[in-house]
Amino acid sequence: MVLLQKTRQYIIEQQLIEVGDKVLVAVSAGKDSCVLLDILSRLRDDISFELAVAHFDHQLRPQSAAEGDFVEHLADIYGIRCYRGGDDIGKLAQGKNLQQVARQQRYAFLKRTVNMIGAGKIAVAHHAQDQAETLLLHLLRGSGIEGLAAMSPEEGMVIRPLLMAYPQEIEDYRAERKLTFCQDESNFSEKYLRNKIRLRLLPQLLVYNPNIIESLNFTADICREDNSFLDELAEIEFAQLWLDQKMAISGVAFDHLPHSLKRRVLRKAFCLVAGDNQELSYEQTLAMTQLKEEQSLSLPGGVVVYRRQDICFAEQKTPLVTHDQIIKPCMQTQFTVLADWGWSYTAVANGNKTDINCDSIRLPLEYLADLSFRCRHDGDAVPSQGKKNKRKLKEIFIDAKIPPYLRISWPLLLYKDQIIWVPFLYKNNNFTVLHNKDQNGLLLSLKKI
Repeated sequence: MVLLQKTRQYIIEQQLIEVGDKVLVAVSAGKDSCVLLDILSRLRDDISFELAVAHFDHQLRPQSAAEGDFVEHLADIYGIRCYRGGDDIGKLAQGKNLQQVARQQRYAFLKRTVNMIGAGKIAVAHHAQDQAETLLLHLLRGSGIEGLAAMSPEEGMVIRPLLMAYPQEIEDYRAERKLTFCQDESNFSEKYLRNKIRLRLLPQLLVYNPNIIESLNFTADICREDNSFLDELAEIEFAQLWLDQKMAISGVAFDHLPHSLKRRVLRKAFCLVAGDNQELSYEQTLAMTQLKEEQSLSLPGGVVVYRRQDICFAEQKTPLVTHDQIIKPCMQTQFTVLADWGWSYTAVANGNKTDINCDSIRLPLEYLADLSFRCRHDGDAVPSQGKKNKRKLKEIFIDAKIPPYLRISWPLLLYKDQIIWVPFLYKNNNFTVLHNKDQNGLLLSLKKI
C-alpha cells in the first residue's frame, strides 16, 4: 500500500500524531475522508494512538441523514466510537455566505467534540489538489503571502495527514481496499467558486503545465515557510510594542516598522482583543495602518481601533480629557508642575534661560498679577497680520503638526483675557520686554515633562 506508507512517513516527519494522542477524524462520507479513516485505523496500533470519528450533517440535501448513518456504520466496522452533530445550515446562512457558515458550524462542532472526549487533534482529509485549489482561490480573490501559503499540515488542533497525497493516489488506495463512499452531488455544482476552479480552471491550467497541482503545492510550501518566518518576526515586534494596560500598540515604535510587519502586528493585536474566531479583511487591516490621530475604525467582534499617539483597541473610543483649570503663576525658582497637563514652569525675576528644553517669555514684573495659564478652548485665536487680523489657534497647532491629544493640554499664557504666549509656537512681542540690568523683568519658562 503505497499511500499507507507515504501517509505514515508524512505523519512522522511533520509530527502530526505522536504516541498516546487521541485523534478525532472528521468523516463526511465522501471518498477522501473514508480513505483517511481507513488509513488512520490501520496506523493507530503502529503509531499507538486512539481514534474517534465525527460526522456533521449540514442538512442541505435529502440524503444527508442517510450519509450520517453510513458513517456511523463505517465506524462500527472499524470498532471506533462515532459522534454525530448537525444543524440547519440553510436556515442559519440566510443572507450570508453558505459555505462559510457551513464551515464555521462544522468546525465549531468538531472543536466541541474534541473538548468533550479529551482528544487533542482533529484530522481532516484535505489533499494536494485541495491545496492547489485553495491557493488559486486566494489568488483570484486577491491575497498576499499568507493566502498563498494556503493550508498547513497542522493548524492548531487541525491536522491534514493527506496533504501530500494526489487524487489518483487516493483513488488507487480506495479501489485496492474496495472502500465504499457516498457521492455529494453538490461537488459538481458550479455556483461555488471552488467547484469552478476544480471543474474548469484546473483542467485548463493542466494544458499549460501537466504538473500544475505539484507546482502549486511547491509554491504553497515556499510561501508557508516565508510566511512563518515573517510571523515569527511579527510576534517578536508585537511582544515589544503591546501596551497591556492601555490595550494598545506603541505608536512611535509602530511607525518605524516595515509595512509588511505592521499588518501582522495589527492583526495579532486584534486577535488578542477580539479572539481568534474573528477575522479581518485585507481592506480592514490596511485601513488600520493608515489611521491618523483621532481617527477610528469599527472592526468585527464589536472592537473599535483608534489612533491617539498609540493605536488603541477598545469597545468604544475614549473621549479626550478636558482641562478646565485656570492656574495663576507665582514666583518659582524650581520647575513646578502645571496640574496634570504634562508641563512644568518657573517664574523668576531678572532671570536667564538655562534649560535648552524649555521655552521662555520675558514680561514686565508688574504683569504677574494679571497672568494666568489655561488650556485651549474652541475658537481660540491670536492677533495676526492676515485679512481677519487674527489666526485660529487650531491652525497653529495643525501647521506645527501637534496632534489633538497634545493640544488639549498645551498651556496658554494669558494676560488678562488675551493669549500672549503659546510655548514653542507663538509669542506676542507687544507684551514682552528686553532684559537688562535696569529693568525689573519677569522670566517665565515652560517645558514638557
